[in-house]
Amino acid sequence: MKPIVVKAADADSIARHWGDLRHVDRLRGGEVVVLDVSALTGVTAAFEAFFVALDRHVAARAARLEAVDPNGLLAPIRARYDFNAYDGAAPARRRHRPFLVAVGQGVCNWCASARANCTFLGETFANALSMIIHPRRFRFRDASLAFERAGFDGLPITTAIGFLLGLILAFESAASLRTFGVEVYVADLIAIGLFRELGPLVTAIILAGRSGSAFAAEIGTMKVDEELDALTTFGLPPVRFLVMPRVVAATLAMPVLTIFAELAGLVGGSIVLQLMNVPPVVYWSHVTSAASLFMIIFGLGKAALFGFLVGLIGCSAGMRTRNTADGVGVAATAAVVGGIVAIAVTDGLLAVVCYLLGV
Repeated sequence: MKPIVVKAADADSIARHWGDLRHVDRLRGGEVVVLDVSALTGVTAAFEAFFVALDRHVAARAARLEAVDPNGLLAPIRARYDFNAYDGAAPARRRHRPFLVAVGQGVCNWCASARANCTFLGETFANALSMIIHPRRFRFRDASLAFERAGFDGLPITTAIGFLLGLILAFESAASLRTFGVEVYVADLIAIGLFRELGPLVTAIILAGRSGSAFAAEIGTMKVDEELDALTTFGLPPVRFLVMPRVVAATLAMPVLTIFAELAGLVGGSIVLQLMNVPPVVYWSHVTSAASLFMIIFGLGKAALFGFLVGLIGCSAGMRTRNTADGVGVAATAAVVGGIVAIAVTDGLLAVVCYLLGV
């Protein structure tokens, strides 16, 4: 192997020599590495770190390091560090954890997460009850700002997706019903599907992707910047000042977004049926007869419940953000995934309940 020559003590030359450690990684036992420092005029911290790393790499691979040091610059470095700590043994490979240990740690982590979620849920409901008793404690200004971001700022994308959803439903269903000459009943299918199921569900998924992740990122960034600790130090509960306004805003914004998505979907369906020579009067007549008042109220109530879940899960993920480089990103991802899973599970449970009740 070629000797490693250090010709200067400036940081740039030392930085280039760090690349020589790539050759050291391919050493075999008994080989010799020669470090020539005869041209070195002084020792810097950068060179000191490089020399220690080089000696460690050579010793770990059972090789030998020889130095050409006529000026005696390496002796003080050897006196400051315990180079005998590297006995030449190869670094031990990482052992895989036993299966039972991995399962046990996973269960413990799940229990700790469940406990943290239960604690957050209890604190949230306690603050909600306190604000019902004392309404002046609620921060209406923060709630209105969160409502604007979650509701009005999300109207364009929600309306566009609702319109496309109505178009798709109309095209897909009309292709089958037209065979029997009953394509007019596509209006009934669109009305029932949008008001009862697809309108709240699709809008909730959009809210989870837009606002749920935003809630988690905002609160997570505040936790990383230690702003939550500052609020706690001043005696201001973070749940009351940060979580409650966002949860209330998401709960109120969801029905509004759902209404616009459903109306846009109905307009999209009417356009498709007009292309199939179904008069608009007939279409809207079928829509009004198929959509009962209970169905509309039930869909809006379901939308409010979905909004509550999205806001709660997004804020919970933000409050549990880790103080790491990827903590905020992990929290935002957890908010979106957790929100969508909660929406799907809740929607399935409501469907089962409605089936059992016959509604």
